[in-house]
Amino acid sequence: MSFKLLSLFLLMMGSSPFLLQAQSYISLTEKVQLQSVRTNAAAVVKSLQDQTSYTFIYDPEYLTQCTLSAVKFDGAPLGKVLQYLDQHAPVDIELTNNRTIAVRKGKAEKAAVKVSGRVTGRIVDSKNEPLPGVTIVVEGGQGAVSNVDGSYELQLEPGKYTLTFSYISFDSRKVTDVEVTSKEITPLNIVLKSSGSRLKEVTVTGNYRKSSIEGLYALQKNNAGITDGISSDLIARTPDKNVGEVLKRVSGLSTLDNKYVVVRGLSERYNQASLNGQLMPSTELNRKNFSFDIIPSNVIENITVIKTLTPDRSAEFGGGLVEVNTVDIPSENFLNISVGGSYNDKTTGKTFLSLPLEGKEYWAKASDHRKLLGKFDWKDRADIISAFDASIGKGEHFNNNYGITSFNAQPSTNYQVSLGRVLPEHGKGQFGVILAANYRNTLATQDVVMSRAGFEGDKSMDYAAFRGQRYGFTTNLGGMAGIGFRNERNRIGFQSIYQRSLDQQLVSGIGQSAAYSAHTYAYFDMTGVTGLWQNQLKGEHSIGHNGLKVKWLGSYTQLDRQRPDNHFFAGNYLDTDNNYPNNYNVDYLFPINVTAGALRTWSRARENNYSWDLSATQPFKFNIGALPLDNTFKLGYGGWSKNRFFYVINTANTIQNPGQNYLPVSSLMTPANGLETKLERFGDNYNRSASLHAVYGMLDNKIGDFRLVWGVRGEYYNLNNVNAALDVLDQDLNRGRGEDNKLDLSGLRNREPNFRLFPSANLTYSLTPSMNLRLAYAESIIRPDLREMSGLREYDFELGGTYYSTYVTSTTIRHYDFRYEWYPGPGEIVSFSLFYKKMKNPMEIFKEANNEFRLRNSKEAKNYGLEIELRKSFQFTGVPVLRNITLSGNFTYLDSRVTPMIVRFDGTDPDNPRKVVITENVLPEEKRPQAGASNYMVNAGLAYDTKPVSFNLVYNYVTNRMYRANEIYALSLFERPLESLDAQLAFHLLKGKGELRLNVSNLLNSFSLVYINRFDDDPQILAGSKMPTTKRLLYHAGNDAIDYKASPGRTFSLTASYKF
Repeated sequence: MSFKLLSLFLLMMGSSPFLLQAQSYISLTEKVQLQSVRTNAAAVVKSLQDQTSYTFIYDPEYLTQCTLSAVKFDGAPLGKVLQYLDQHAPVDIELTNNRTIAVRKGKAEKAAVKVSGRVTGRIVDSKNEPLPGVTIVVEGGQGAVSNVDGSYELQLEPGKYTLTFSYISFDSRKVTDVEVTSKEITPLNIVLKSSGSRLKEVTVTGNYRKSSIEGLYALQKNNAGITDGISSDLIARTPDKNVGEVLKRVSGLSTLDNKYVVVRGLSERYNQASLNGQLMPSTELNRKNFSFDIIPSNVIENITVIKTLTPDRSAEFGGGLVEVNTVDIPSENFLNISVGGSYNDKTTGKTFLSLPLEGKEYWAKASDHRKLLGKFDWKDRADIISAFDASIGKGEHFNNNYGITSFNAQPSTNYQVSLGRVLPEHGKGQFGVILAANYRNTLATQDVVMSRAGFEGDKSMDYAAFRGQRYGFTTNLGGMAGIGFRNERNRIGFQSIYQRSLDQQLVSGIGQSAAYSAHTYAYFDMTGVTGLWQNQLKGEHSIGHNGLKVKWLGSYTQLDRQRPDNHFFAGNYLDTDNNYPNNYNVDYLFPINVTAGALRTWSRARENNYSWDLSATQPFKFNIGALPLDNTFKLGYGGWSKNRFFYVINTANTIQNPGQNYLPVSSLMTPANGLETKLERFGDNYNRSASLHAVYGMLDNKIGDFRLVWGVRGEYYNLNNVNAALDVLDQDLNRGRGEDNKLDLSGLRNREPNFRLFPSANLTYSLTPSMNLRLAYAESIIRPDLREMSGLREYDFELGGTYYSTYVTSTTIRHYDFRYEWYPGPGEIVSFSLFYKKMKNPMEIFKEANNEFRLRNSKEAKNYGLEIELRKSFQFTGVPVLRNITLSGNFTYLDSRVTPMIVRFDGTDPDNPRKVVITENVLPEEKRPQAGASNYMVNAGLAYDTKPVSFNLVYNYVTNRMYRANEIYALSLFERPLESLDAQLAFHLLKGKGELRLNVSNLLNSFSLVYINRFDDDPQILAGSKMPTTKRLLYHAGNDAIDYKASPGRTFSLTASYKF
C-alpha cells in the first residue's frame, strides 16, 4: 500500500470516532438527581454541572430570571432533565461538542440565519501554549469552547458584546466592547494567566482594544527562543513570487540567487528548511541546501526563522531553522483567484534564445530531445552504460539538439487559485478542506560579462573577455490539498503538496579565450527539473483534565532533481551575417573543463524521505514557599529514514573537420563531420540509505517574570556506515597492497560518534508586559549530507569549474545569544541582538588549482554578530496621513574569523606503520566571513496603507560576501549582490473583494557580480603576510577582475485578484 493511501486510511480511521459521536443531547445517559420545590434555570444548570463531566456554557444572570416549578428527578438520565428544561424555560440547548453543552437565551430555531459577523482567535497561556477547552461565554447566553489548538469561533449578530473566558486554574478574563460588524471577522487573541495557588477566583476585565493588543503581544513575545519571521499579509505587500525572494526581508537573512538562504552569516549548508514541521532534503546534487524558489508565496501562512535551539528541534542547526507553514484548516469559506503578468525591459518583446522548445516546457517538463538513450527514468549508472554499449553501431547515440532557436519573448504570466471550505459542525467539531493551485512562467534575459571557462581578458576589459546574455526560461506549477478536523480535544489533519519546476538557463556569447582563440563562441545550457511531493498526517490530542497533550506527525517526502542533457560548448567562430548576430558558424571545438570537445551531461538525484515525531507535554505546578512555579515537561521521540540515489553521466562530443568549414553548430555536430561520442566509464553512481533516531526531554519553568526553557536532545546516526567517500579513500590507500598488507583505517572509521548529546537553554526575563531580555546557549551539529559522502565529480557552471566531493567530518557548533526586544504596539517591534558562534571543523567549498572546487574542513571559525530590527506605525499621531504609515528596517553586522587547514590521510602511526592517522596542517587565521556571508546586511521598508489604496517600498542591500574561498586568500572569489529597491501600489476594489497590484522590481537597475580582488600594488597581501582590510575587499572597478557579472534589468508586473 502506498504511503499516500495509507495516510488517507489512517485519516479516515482517526476521524471516525468523532463522526460517530454526532448525537443529540437527549441521548445523554449520565444519571443525575434533582429535587426542589421552586427554583430557576441557573440553579438547575449549576447542579447538573457539579454532578456530571460536561462543561456548561450559560449566562447565569439570564437563567436566574427563568423560574421553574417543583423539580424532582431521582437517578434520571441527563438527556431527560435537559429535555424538561428545554420545554419549561425560554432557552435553547445544544450539545456543541462531545463534552460541552450550551444553554442559550431564547427559542430561535435557526440562529445561524441571523449571524452576520464572527469573533475568532486563539487562547494561549503565558508560555504561548494553546489552551483547549476554555469556556467562552457571550453575555446573553451564547458561547463556545476552544479547540485543542486554542482556536475558537463565535458567530454573532452585529453589535457590541462582552465576552468572558474561563478555564480551570487560570484567572478568568472579561472583555468588553467587542464590536461585531456584518460579514466581517473581529480578531481577538487572549492570554490567560495561571492562578497559581490562589483559591479565590479572579476575573480580569478590560476592553476590546486593550485585550486584543495584549493577545497580539503574547503571540509575538512569548516564544521559547529567539525568532524572527514574516506573515502572509506582509508577504503580499512585496513583489516576491516565491519563498526564496521573501526570505531576504527577514532580519539577519540574505539569499543567494533568490534561492538559498544565509542566516546570521552562515551559508545555506548550515541552515535547515522545514515545511509544515518536516525537515526538507537538499534540492541540489553537489551542495547541501534547499532551493526555496520552488515554493510559491501564495500558499504560505507564515515563515518563522528559529535562531536559538530548543531540545524539541533537530540538532542540525547552524545559523537558523527556516520554518515554512502553509495554510491549514480554513476558518471561513473562500475562493480566491489571481491572474498576473509581468514585463522586463531587457526581455519582453526582444529576441530570446533557447534550445528547441516542444511546448511541454510550459508545463514544467523537459523536452523529449533531452532524453538519455530514449528515456528520463534511469535509476542506475550501470544500466545506462549497458544501454549505451548496446547502441554502438546503430546510429547516433544521442539526439543532435545543439542548434539554438530564437523567438520574441512574451510577457511572463502567473495564475493562482485557492479554495477553502468549512463543513457544518454538527455539534462535534469542525471539518475544513483547502485546495490550492499555482502556475508561473517567466522569461528573463540578463546581460552577462565573465571570465569563467578560460575567457580571461586584460585590464581594459576588467579581465573578463566574455560578453553575452543569459536567457532564463522557468516554469513553476503545483498544487496543495488538505483536510482537517478539530474540536475541543482533538485535531487531525492530512495535507499533500506537489510542486514541479523547470529551470532552463542558456548563457550564450563570444569572447577571447586565453588558451585557444580570440574568436571563441560558447554557450552553456543548464537545465534542471525538480519535483517535490510531500504527504503529511499529523494530530494533536488533549487527554484527561490535567493538561496532558500528545502530538504526533508522520510524513513522506519525495524529491526528484534531474539535469537532463546539459550542454557546454565552445569553438572557433566566424560571424557571417550581421543581421543575425546570434547565429554563429564554427569550424572546430575547444575542450570544456573535464572533457575533450563539447560536454553533455545527465544527472539525477532522487530521495525518498520518511520522518516521524511523537511528543507528550504535561504541565504541573508547585510552590517554593509563597513563590509559585509554573512548569511544563515535554518528552519526545522522532527521526527519519531516507534513501538517496544519484548518478552523473559525462559525455564528450568531438568532430573531424579537416576542411575547416565554418558551419552552424547544429550542422557541425553530425556524423558527416566525424562526430564521435565518448562516455565516461568510471563516474558517479551512489545509492545509500540512512536513518536517524532522536529522543529529547525539555522543561519549561516559569517563576514570576523569569522563564527558563532547557533540556537535552540525544541523536543516534551511524554516519560512518553510510560514508561512501570513506570507502573510496580506503580503496585508494589500499590499492595494490594485497589482502595481507591492508592499511588500518579504524581511526577514520570511528571518527564520528554514533550517539551525541546536545544540551540547550533559553532564559527570558519579562521587564514589562511588552518587553523581554533573552539569553540562550546551545550545542548543535552540521553533518555532511549523503551526496557529500560520495565520490562526486561534476562540472558546475555557477562555480566556474569542476566540483569534487571528498572525505569531510561533521561540524560542531556552540551558540551564545543575547536579545532585547520591545513590542510597543500591534505588529511593532524594537529589538537588539548579539550572538557568538564557535565552530569546530567548519565546512566550505574551496577553489583550488585548475578551477577545481572541493568541500573541505577548516580548523575552526568564530562568528560575532549584531542585529537590530525596528517596525513602527505612526498611528499614534492621529494625523490623517501619517497614521497610515509604517516604517520598518533591520541591520545585521558580522565579524568573522576562519582558521583554514589542509587535512591529509596518508600518514601512519610510527608505532604501527599500517595504521592510518590524520595529519592537519593548520594555516594562519583569516579575518573574513565564511562562504555566502557578508559583513553588513540592511533591509528597509515604508508602507502606506488605507482601505482603498496601499503603497509599499522595500530596500535590500548586502555588502560584498565571500563566494568561494581559496587556499591563497588573496585569490578568493567574492560576490557583490544585487542592491534592490522594489515598490508596490495596490488598489482594493469592489468592496474589498477585488485587488489590483502593480509591482516594480529592481528600480535602481542594479547588477550583481562575482569578482577577484587584485593586489598587484601590495606584494605583502599577495605573499600572505598581510591581511587585506574589509574596505580593500570591496569591488574596485577598473582594478579587480570580474568572474561573473549579471544585469537583470527592471521588471514591471500587474496582478488582479478577487475573493468570492
